[in-house]
Amino acid sequence: MFKKKNFLVIILLGIFALALFLRFFRLSDFPVGFHQDEASLGYNGYSLLLTGKDENNNPLSLYIDMFGDNRPSGYHYLTILPIKIFGLAEFATRFPGALFGSLSIFAIYFLVLCIFQNKKLGILAAFLLAISPWHIVLSRASAEAIVALFFIMVGFAFLIRCVYLYKKMYLFFGSLCLIASFFFYHTPRVFVPTFFMVLLLILFFITKQVRIRNKMSFVFSFLVVSTTAVLLIFFVAGGQGRYNQVNIFGFPETKLILDEQIREDGIIKSNLLETRIFHNKIISYGFTFARNYFQYFSGDFLFIKGGLPSWYIVPHMGLLYLIGLPFLVMGFISLSSGRKLLHKIPLLWLFFAPITAAITVDDIPNINRSLVMLPALELLTAYGFYVFIEKISPHWKKQLSLVVFVCLLWNLFYFLHQYFVNATVHKNWYRNEGVGEMVNAVRNVYNQENKIIITKATGGIYPLVLFYMQYDPRVYQTEGSPKDREYGGFGKFMFVPQACPSAQKHESYLKTDKILYVDKGDCQGTMINEKNIYRKDGTKAFRLVYE
Repeated sequence: MFKKKNFLVIILLGIFALALFLRFFRLSDFPVGFHQDEASLGYNGYSLLLTGKDENNNPLSLYIDMFGDNRPSGYHYLTILPIKIFGLAEFATRFPGALFGSLSIFAIYFLVLCIFQNKKLGILAAFLLAISPWHIVLSRASAEAIVALFFIMVGFAFLIRCVYLYKKMYLFFGSLCLIASFFFYHTPRVFVPTFFMVLLLILFFITKQVRIRNKMSFVFSFLVVSTTAVLLIFFVAGGQGRYNQVNIFGFPETKLILDEQIREDGIIKSNLLETRIFHNKIISYGFTFARNYFQYFSGDFLFIKGGLPSWYIVPHMGLLYLIGLPFLVMGFISLSSGRKLLHKIPLLWLFFAPITAAITVDDIPNINRSLVMLPALELLTAYGFYVFIEKISPHWKKQLSLVVFVCLLWNLFYFLHQYFVNATVHKNWYRNEGVGEMVNAVRNVYNQENKIIITKATGGIYPLVLFYMQYDPRVYQTEGSPKDREYGGFGKFMFVPQACPSAQKHESYLKTDKILYVDKGDCQGTMINEKNIYRKDGTKAFRLVYE
């Protein structure tokens, strides 16, 4: 028994080591490029380290605004220590995501153990999460959702553990972890209270296992967690920032479809009551929600193409391994037909997980907002494989297990090839490849130039300039945190809407001498003093023109 227990611990530690390797191997270099969201996380961590304030000069912020999105600030604070140790760099910024992504192996093992009381199943689920393309890609890209998911899994594991073995300490730590997830990403603020309510309903059906007094403790914890979510969303400044940007109810396209339907009814002189019955906000928003919701269960999203935003895409690769599909189906069927109510938790988790993502637009289906689906998907796949192994003949068990393992290994190596080879040159402009090299070139001549004019045609570039310049946050704050307002900026930098400012000059800087222009890479013509910055695929990212 002692040897068996030690063996399982060694396997789990081995899986953790594998997870660490897959998430930290050449973390600075892959993914290629550095997105502005990552740069904002890193620079704000740098600002907090040096000044105790974010880039907008706000102390101890709960939200940090980049482009009106008001992102929860938890990840920004996590970058402070890595930046202190490693300096302001890609590795330091990505470190918290990679670390919590690796630690999630223990979180899902603990969750499975609390639901099923089965260590072998926990080991299977931990292994599948360790090699999950979805989890690896986000863990390596400074995704706040990865940290939030860690706390969600640990939090609900403690609460479920409380059902079997009631201890106030479990309830306290579970609630604390769930609340912690609110400070890293928006999705948990809807998913956590919703799923907590589902657990309460389950709890009240298991009257023989849990006493009434203990149930009231669960209710109190639910109220504390839910109230915290409500306060953060509705009563803290900035709580609805991102929601207001991406919700389906304020999206022009949703309203346009409804208006078009009403107009078409008017053209054919349809009955007014009939129009109101079939073409109203409830029906229109309902169809939009349903369309979004079911996209998260499509084969394309899960197994073939993956999801959005584009800078996370691994070419010709889904979010889950195709070999896992039959076991996912088998696990779903097995748990659906089972009698134990607590064993239905993965099914309920999967049902409620995409709801938050489905009420949003912009980059749909979105792999960040729907990441909370992943533990349930991996758990169902692990359960399906476990049932498969248990039911087949002992004579074929080793052979079939080996076949499945070889197929899974091929899927893993295919993903790694696509990620570390093909993805480096596949639509790499989405990840701002070349910006680091461009800013370093600017940095080398910064003191020699009077003005640096940078095009905004490549997207929101100012966080990357702040990051790679390691621009002093104290100076930036005294300048009023100007971001990249058109024909404004910080220091010697001026950001302009023209794609080719060296050729499309503006009156705001015509009288200035010693100017360095940063044009978009596809600007035509050849300048006398120019330097070109190229991406790995040979395309031109930027053109620097010296005057």
